Amino acid sequence: MEDISIEKLVGDPSFINYCFHTNENDVRYWNNWLQGHPEQAALIREAVDMVKTAGWLLQAEREKPAAMAKMDEWLLNTGKPARRMRWYYTAAAAAVILVFLTVWHFRPVSIAPPGVATVVRPLQLYYHNTSKVMQGVLLPDSSYVLLESGASLQLENAFGKSARGMALNGTAYFKVSRDPLRPFNVKGAEYIITALGTAFRMTSANGKLQVLLEEGKVMVEKNSQGTRKLITYLMPAESLLIDPASRNTKQQQRFTPATLNAWKAQEILFDHTPVPEVVLQLEACYNIHIQIADTILQKEVFSGRFKNDALPAVLEVLCFTLNKQYQFADSANVLIK
Repeated sequence: MEDISIEKLVGDPSFINYCFHTNENDVRYWNNWLQGHPEQAALIREAVDMVKTAGWLLQAEREKPAAMAKMDEWLLNTGKPARRMRWYYTAAAAAVILVFLTVWHFRPVSIAPPGVATVVRPLQLYYHNTSKVMQGVLLPDSSYVLLESGASLQLENAFGKSARGMALNGTAYFKVSRDPLRPFNVKGAEYIITALGTAFRMTSANGKLQVLLEEGKVMVEKNSQGTRKLITYLMPAESLLIDPASRNTKQQQRFTPATLNAWKAQEILFDHTPVPEVVLQLEACYNIHIQIADTILQKEVFSGRFKNDALPAVLEVLCFTLNKQYQFADSANVLIK
């Protein structure tokens, strides 16, 4: 295939098999082709992303092998020459292109690059989400953070030794790893949120503070000239809003878990993301535990984009891409095998 383009690749059945690793011969062919055409590596990566991100082609991809098997059987029975067989595959590819372009027209997809800029400073880590969607970050203490677009998180010097301190600007969701000996402190302007092992969303911007506690317990303090003053404790499903510009400066009330869950799963983007990190983000977004039976998957990567998708739909695309299956042990536990 010398005359190559993204349009031709996404409509090529063998290339689709290569993307999803569903045919060893096709995988071997395209790996060898890449070795002989290294200058096309960027184009191949873009085409792979496009095929994998197009979760809405899942059903068509599933039906393709059966259709091809029937056509192969017809060709063998009729004794058509190889030239006719090549014509068939060209027609099949054209049909897939037609479906692809039709759905693409009515459901545009924008593929964004990885969006978290990580800067390593002397004894310090600084994360900044420069993308337009939420991005996940695994902290050195194994806590997991979802950074909203534009949010930044700066870890204090020597994070993880005597304490776990950081400063937030913007909105982030924290799923804190439990460590009773080292409190987890998040600073926002003049406020400090302290947790040991919990999950909460926090917004710190323009002097305002908002905290929504999902599980566990947090303490909210105000830091005034080096002295901490206790404001309140939050329990699960409780929120706190502090707005100095408002008449009611401090508002503490309850919220529905569905509100927070919808925010976490509003748009999820994976771009060659290691599967362990994919699992962490799905666990955080859908409040579940995912167990992977095959340790080989720990070395795999996944690309995909989801917007307000239910968990089963996300798992179906993920497992189809990895050539695996999933099952629910119960409403809070999933096994991928």
